[in-house]
Amino acid sequence: MTRGRQLFQRGLSRRAALKAAAAGSLGGLLASAGCGDVKASARRRIGGGFVDDGVGAGHRFRDGGFAGTGGAREERARVLVIGGGVAGLSAAWRLARSGVEDIAIVELGGDLGGTSRGGSMPSAKGGALRCPYGAHYLPQPRTSQRALAAFLKDAGLSTGETPDGRVAFPDRLFVRDPAERIGALGYFEEGLWLRSGVHPEDDASLDRFEALMEGFMRVDGEGRRLFDLPLRQSSLEARSLDAMSAAEWASQNGFDSDRMRWYLEYATRDDLGAALQDTSAWALVHYFTARADYRTKESAEYLTWPDGNARLVRGLEELVGPALKGRRTGEVAVSVSPGAEGAAAVTMNAATGEATFWTADAIVVATPQFVTQRLLREDPARAERAAFRYSPWLVANLHLSERPESRGFPYAWDSVLHGSPSLGYVDAGHQLDRADELDTVWTWYLPVIDSDERAAREALLARPFESWRDAILADLRVAHPDIDEVVTRIDVWRWGHAMVKPTPGTMWSGLRERAAEPLGRVHFAHSDLSGIALFEEANWQGTRAAEAILAQFGVDDGSLL
Repeated sequence: MTRGRQLFQRGLSRRAALKAAAAGSLGGLLASAGCGDVKASARRRIGGGFVDDGVGAGHRFRDGGFAGTGGAREERARVLVIGGGVAGLSAAWRLARSGVEDIAIVELGGDLGGTSRGGSMPSAKGGALRCPYGAHYLPQPRTSQRALAAFLKDAGLSTGETPDGRVAFPDRLFVRDPAERIGALGYFEEGLWLRSGVHPEDDASLDRFEALMEGFMRVDGEGRRLFDLPLRQSSLEARSLDAMSAAEWASQNGFDSDRMRWYLEYATRDDLGAALQDTSAWALVHYFTARADYRTKESAEYLTWPDGNARLVRGLEELVGPALKGRRTGEVAVSVSPGAEGAAAVTMNAATGEATFWTADAIVVATPQFVTQRLLREDPARAERAAFRYSPWLVANLHLSERPESRGFPYAWDSVLHGSPSLGYVDAGHQLDRADELDTVWTWYLPVIDSDERAAREALLARPFESWRDAILADLRVAHPDIDEVVTRIDVWRWGHAMVKPTPGTMWSGLRERAAEPLGRVHFAHSDLSGIALFEEANWQGTRAAEAILAQFGVDDGSLL
């Protein structure tokens, strides 16, 4: 979901850090649900349920339930894009930008966008309140991120270039102040780290960590940033960090206090969906350095919308629209076959079972690798795809008739709940010109960082809505004792494979490059091929696949890579 920001802040008690570490699993949150049950009156009044789609069809595909494709109708497209997430849409945008038409997109879910999808909840004041189902912000990119900068310009979202080489935007798109706060024991403080209870040794440790990170914010002898976006632009110099876990790197550098471990694991949970021991040390340092200006050491500002990155998805859809031959949602890809002069695929409507046999001059497979490996009968990268690991997430949107009680620092865009396995919540109405007494939507995030991802996924999907409702309210009740009285609805989205985990040894081993190699005119594009689930990387991977297709078509339109 990638909801994190740079964390150079202060504070945290040892007791609270231990509590946070203990609660870092799915079981920790569910166990807390019994601490203060939802009142019977609230239980009757609070509506909602699961709003995720595609889970049943995805599992049916996994289990071979779409095997019968007799009587398939035939369709042809110039390019078929399988998977309508950000990577697939970015590939279609790049192709359309160079004049390619007759592009078809098929997507398993009920809408396009993948983990950047958004939705809305009815407002008590009339109309609807937009909210995200997943990723909800974009760091202000540099103009050197050429594909992303070009898309933002095409979509009419950017306004030019800043003097320091970033893409310029209207002020209204940047996160408003106050941006963030952290709460413990029902009291909030400004920033992302508690200032109370700071020990001089912990201050010194954090100062040393910050100095190390600033040392990584530089260029090598060839002028390449050590840690960059897109990732493939990063220098070779620091890639040896990928050989160890973030936990090992922290120990080697003396960051062993409970305080520092909480700090570092908040970062890996928030932006990478993984525990320290399951995160490449290279990915951890990338999180803290890649978006900063290597000259000033200043981190990027953040752009956001009420429904998060769904606004960017709409921009991609609008740009692709004129070149679309078809846009099918609720459609399951069953198989993909490369050919001598083109490619073929079979898809099925998940509701009706109607099959379509597609032929195309090229196909973009923009699905995660655990899906891709099931689509290909012959796959030279099957072993590489099997090595990819994914963390489950749960995202809940809560409609509030009014904001509940809150002590300490005032309401902010992002409220972190210290000592919780969740990441807290984002106020979807924060960017709007809305009075404090009006209703709003909070988007609550839970990354499930257990090392046994399969067991975590099964637990995530097995729990009934009522169990999740009670656990979410119990988590929020510590900071907001009257939360039950103001919540009217909770919509829950379960992402079984939300984010690829940047596990040690996989970022720069060549594994991801081999998985990205095309098979004839079948090309692969997904953020997991970068190793980190970021909008920027999904956009880059889609652009890369599209430009390879343009080269096969003999279209010379320059490069945005």
